[in-house]
Amino acid sequence: MSTEDAVFQCYYGGNFVVENGIKVSYVGGGILSLESKPQVVLTNLMESLNESIWQQRIWYKLPYEEYSELKQLCNGDQNFQRMCLAAVWTKAVDIFLEKEENGDAGDGSHVDRVVGDGSHVDRAVGDGSIGDGAAGDGAVGDGSECDRVFIDMEARVEQNLAGFVDEEEHDNDESTPLNSDCEEGERRYVRCKKGSGDIRIEQVFDSIAEFKEAVIDYALKEGVNIKFTRWGSEKSEVRCSIGGNCKFRIYCAYDEKIGVYMVKTFIDEHACTKDGFCKVLKSRIIADMFLNDIRQDPTFKVKAMQKAIEERYSLIASSDQCRKARGKALKMIQDEYDEQFARIHDYKEQLLETNLGSTVEVETITIDGIVKFDKFYVCFDALRKTWLAYCRPIIGIDGCFLKNNMKGQLLAAVGRDANNQFYPVAWAVVETENIDSWLWFIRKLKSDLKLQDGDGFTLISDRQKGLLNAVDQELPKVEHRMCARHIYGNLRRVYPGKDLPKKLFWAVAKSFNDYEYNRAIDELKQFDQGVYDAVMMRNPRNCSRAFFGCKSSCEDVSNNFSESYNNAINKAREMPLVEMLETIRRQTMIRIDMRLRKAIKHQGKFTLKVANTIKEETIYRKYCQVVPCGNGQFEVLENNHGFRVDMNAKTCACRRWNMTWIPCRHVLRIILNKKVNPEELVNSDWYLASKNLKIYSESISGVNGIGFWIRSGEPRIQPPPRPTSTKKKEKRKKGKNESPKKKKKGKGVQEPPEKRTKVSKEGRSIRCGRCSTEGHNTRSCPSVRVVNKRWPKKTPDGVSQSMSIGTNEGTSQRPSQPSQNSHFD
Repeated sequence: MSTEDAVFQCYYGGNFVVENGIKVSYVGGGILSLESKPQVVLTNLMESLNESIWQQRIWYKLPYEEYSELKQLCNGDQNFQRMCLAAVWTKAVDIFLEKEENGDAGDGSHVDRVVGDGSHVDRAVGDGSIGDGAAGDGAVGDGSECDRVFIDMEARVEQNLAGFVDEEEHDNDESTPLNSDCEEGERRYVRCKKGSGDIRIEQVFDSIAEFKEAVIDYALKEGVNIKFTRWGSEKSEVRCSIGGNCKFRIYCAYDEKIGVYMVKTFIDEHACTKDGFCKVLKSRIIADMFLNDIRQDPTFKVKAMQKAIEERYSLIASSDQCRKARGKALKMIQDEYDEQFARIHDYKEQLLETNLGSTVEVETITIDGIVKFDKFYVCFDALRKTWLAYCRPIIGIDGCFLKNNMKGQLLAAVGRDANNQFYPVAWAVVETENIDSWLWFIRKLKSDLKLQDGDGFTLISDRQKGLLNAVDQELPKVEHRMCARHIYGNLRRVYPGKDLPKKLFWAVAKSFNDYEYNRAIDELKQFDQGVYDAVMMRNPRNCSRAFFGCKSSCEDVSNNFSESYNNAINKAREMPLVEMLETIRRQTMIRIDMRLRKAIKHQGKFTLKVANTIKEETIYRKYCQVVPCGNGQFEVLENNHGFRVDMNAKTCACRRWNMTWIPCRHVLRIILNKKVNPEELVNSDWYLASKNLKIYSESISGVNGIGFWIRSGEPRIQPPPRPTSTKKKEKRKKGKNESPKKKKKGKGVQEPPEKRTKVSKEGRSIRCGRCSTEGHNTRSCPSVRVVNKRWPKKTPDGVSQSMSIGTNEGTSQRPSQPSQNSHFD
C-alpha cells in the first residue's frame, strides 16, 4: 500500500436497522476490504463488486464514529471531499451501500417501502410529492426523481474526471495502443527494451539472437554468473553457472500461435553467491562494449578495459578476454576503414554534392585488373573564394609523410590571413613526392587559384628537386622564395656545431636591403671561406628579404607556416585515408569558427599583426635621429647610417615599410612628437580587421556519413594491405637543428628549460680507463686482457699525483692530505 492509499471497509447487500428514526446498525449482505486512493474509491468499488452502484445510496463514517453520524456520499460533492481529506489522516473509512427499492417508475403509482422497523412509507414516484414534505416522516430526499438522476449523472462525470492526467502519446509504431479499434481481441505481449536488462515471463522476441542480447544485458545489469545451456534456432535456455542448488532458469522458445519467441519459464531466484565472473561475457561482447573507445584511441589498454568492466558491472574479465576483444574491435574498425577506402569515389560525389563549386579529384591505376588508389585532391569552393578575395597573394607549399598503412605523402597549399596566420587552401594525397606528383598538384592549384604564369604571386617552399622543376614549368614568373630554415639545416649537416654560427646565417636571410645584405655576407666571408662558398652555392638571394618583392606584403623568409599546418594535422596523418581527410576538413571548419569568434570580439581597425610589428619596431626607435629635408622627406640616422624616408610616397630606404606596408622604426621616430597614430600610416588594406572578419565568415559545408553516400557506379578501389606487425612505431629522428624538447603548451607559452647541474658530455671525447685509448670506455674496450690502469690524476699545480709519494724504505709516508700544522712549518 502506498502512502496515498487508505483501507475502505465496504458493506454491501444489506439494510440499515432504524430505531426511532436513527440508524443503529447494518445487517445482512457482505463485507469487502479495499485498498485504494480516496479519489477513485467508488470506481474501484464498482470494479471489485462487478456491478453498478449508481442505483444505491452510499453512506460513510470514520471507524470511531457512531451509525447516527453517517453521511451520504455523492461523488464530487462536499461530503465526498471531506471523506477524501479525512482518509488521508485516518487511513481507514467505513462505507455502506443501501439499495433503492423502486417499482414502476414514472407512472405515478405508489411503492410501499419498508424502513427498518417494518413501518410502511408511501413513496410517490414521479409526481413531485417527495420534495414537498407530504410523505410524512418516512419521506427520503428533498427533490424529484429527475433531480436525483441528474445528480447521479454529475457524480459519474466527476468520477471519470477524478485523477485525470495528461496522456503520453504512444510512439511505438510496431505495436497497437491500448483500447485501439485495430486488432481488437488480440492479446498484447510485453517486448524487451534493448539495453534495459529487464526480463519477465511471457516476454516476446523476434529471434533467438534478440533474446540472447537481452540475456547479456540482464547479466551485466544484475552482475550474475549465468550461461546458455541450450542452443538452437527455436529454443534457448539459461541457467546459473555456479551450480549447486541454484534454481535460476530462463527458458525461451518459439510459440507457433503468436509467431514469436516467448519467455515461458523465468525463475529469478539465486541460491548462490555472486563470484564476480560471467560466462556470457565473451570477447565479442567486450569488443562491442569498447568499440567506440578503441575507435577514438587505438592504443586503448587492456588494463583500462578490465578496470572499466569492473567499475560499470562489478564483473571480472580476464586479460586474455580483453586482449582478444581489442583485436576484434580493431578488426571491425579496420573493416569500416576498408569500406570507406573502397568507396572513395562515392565520398568524392558526396563532397561535390554538399559543397557546390568545389574541386575534388580521385585518380586510380589498374594493375592486373585490380583498381588501386593513386591520387586525391580537394579544394573547397569556400576556401578558394575567400583566398582569392581577401588573402594576400602568397602561398606556402610543402609535403609531409602519412603515418598510416598507405605510406603516401600529403601535399598542402597554405596562405596567410589578415592577422598573418596560416589559412589552408587545398590539399592532396599522392603516393610519392616526385616531379610527376608535384606537376599534378601545381596544375590543380594553378587552375583553382587562377595563378596563370605566376606573375604577381609569391610562392614559398623548400628546395625539393621535383617541386623546383614543377614550379619552373608551370609558374615561370612567380616569385619563388626558398625556405631559409631548410637551407640552414642543410648547411648544419655540412658544418655542424660551432663551424656555422646561427647569427651569421640569419643576418643574411633577414637583411631588408643591399647594405645589410652585403655587410652580413662580408662577416660570413671573414668567418670562414668554406662556409661562405657553401652559402653562395645555394644562392642566398632566394632566401633573403633584400631581394624579395613587395607585392605580397609579406616578409617571410621561411616556410614555417606550412610546417605549422603539418604539425596541426599530425594526429590526422596517422588515420586511414578517408578518416584523415574528414578530420582535416572538420579541423578546418572548427578553426574557421574559432577565429571568427575572435574576429568578432576584436576591437580596432587593424589586426594584431600590425600592433605587434609596431611594438617590435618601437624598441629600436630610440637609436634613430631625424634630419628634416622638406617636402615630406627626411633623413633618419641609425647607428651613424642614413636612411631616406619619403612620407608622401610612404617609402623608406630600409625597405621594411615598403615590404610590410607597416611603419618601420625610422617612420616611428619621425612621427614621435607629432601625435600621429602609427596605424594611420599603414599603407595596406590586407591587415584590416574587417577583412579578417570576412575571411572567416564563410566556411565549408557539412558532409553526410557513409550511410548517405550515393553509389557513383565507379569500380571499388582495393584497400591498402593491413599491417601485420604490432611493433610500436618508432618516432622520426629529428635533425640537429630541431629541438626535440621544445613543445608549446599554449599560445606564447613554452616549457621552462631543465635546470642543469652538470656539464653535458655532448661533443667531448672519452678515454678508456683500461687501455688509455680515446673513443671508447672500459665497458666496450676490445682489449679485455689488458690490466686495468687508471689515468693518473692531476694536482692543482698540474703535476700527476701517484698513489705513493714516498720512495725511501723505512721512512714514513706523507699523509694524503696536509695537516693544519704543515702550513706553519
